[in-house]
Amino acid sequence: LYLQGGIFEDTQLIGPAIGYRFSNRYDISLHTEFLSSETGRLVGGRSIQLSILNVGITAGQTNHWDNNLLLRNELSAYQSFNLNLENYQGFSDPSLTSILGVSSIYKSLSISENITFMPNIGALVGLGDYDPPVSSGNLRQGFDGFVAGPQLGLDTKFNINDSFSITAKPQYRLRYNFTNDHSTGT
Repeated sequence: LYLQGGIFEDTQLIGPAIGYRFSNRYDISLHTEFLSSETGRLVGGRSIQLSILNVGITAGQTNHWDNNLLLRNELSAYQSFNLNLENYQGFSDPSLTSILGVSSIYKSLSISENITFMPNIGALVGLGDYDPPVSSGNLRQGFDGFVAGPQLGLDTKFNINDSFSITAKPQYRLRYNFTNDHSTGT
């Protein structure tokens, strides 16, 4: 959830995700992001209003090793759809098409019966075509060209019952863009 309000821009970015684990090894999730933004009056005395829907699907596979170690592989693809681009003349229309593969090693550390920390380290590689919107909100998996780099995370899993859990996934990704010769951390 991202909200920004002020004189120059009012932006909302809402991005829920839901997933299903088929077994202890395979899962799939659907992530949707809705970006709505309105700028104040810009050049020529006009304001810009936009709304974009970004849809992503992630397929995952987990291998359980000894000593509470896990190997997690994910492949995700995202595509954006422009719903409203009012007064957007003079700018290139925002768009996003990307695919990203991530492979990480996790160490499972049970804090209690219902809470588990999972620090992780991994690598990512991806290919994307991204024309960002004129907004302070950034779409998930928004990158242009060929990228690769490391990832660090500290997942925290909350078991609600035997078949339902919620996971918070704070992570840091350093992406080096081989196409445009620059790096970005997110």
